[in-house]
Amino acid sequence: MKIIDSGILLSEIKSPTRMDQFERMREIEEYFTKLLKKHTVKIMCMEKLFFTKFNQNNAEFVYGIRAILITLCLKNNIKIKEYTPIELKKFITGNGKAEKQLVQKCIMKLYNLKDFPEFNDAADALALAYIASKTK
Repeated sequence: MKIIDSGILLSEIKSPTRMDQFERMREIEEYFTKLLKKHTVKIMCMEKLFFTKFNQNNAEFVYGIRAILITLCLKNNIKIKEYTPIELKKFITGNGKAEKQLVQKCIMKLYNLKDFPEFNDAADALALAYIASKTK
C-alpha cells in the first residue's frame, strides 16, 4: 500500500466561533472534493465516534465533518467502513487497550516509516487505511 497523504488539516484558530467552524467545514469539503477528483478512491474508512463528557464540545463539528465525508462517499460510490478506536487498536497491535505510542510504532513498521507520524490522528488514519485494505 502506498501513502499518498497523511497530513492533518490544522486550523490556526484557537477558539473558533460557530461561523469559523462552518467555514472550516466548507474548507474540508473542498479539500476532499479535490482529493477525490485527483485520486481513485474505492473505500473510505473512519472511526466510529465515541463521545464522553470530556470531548463533547467538538461533537457537533466532528459529526458535521462526518456528514460531509459520508455524503462525498455516497456521491462518488465509495464504500464506507467504520471501526471503533478499540477495534482499530486491536487490529493493529493485538490489544484493544494499546497506548497511542504502540499504535504509532506498529504503523511505522507496517508502512516502513523512518519517523513517527507527527500527529496521533495521522497514525490513526494510516491504521484505518491499513485495516480497510486488509478486511472485506
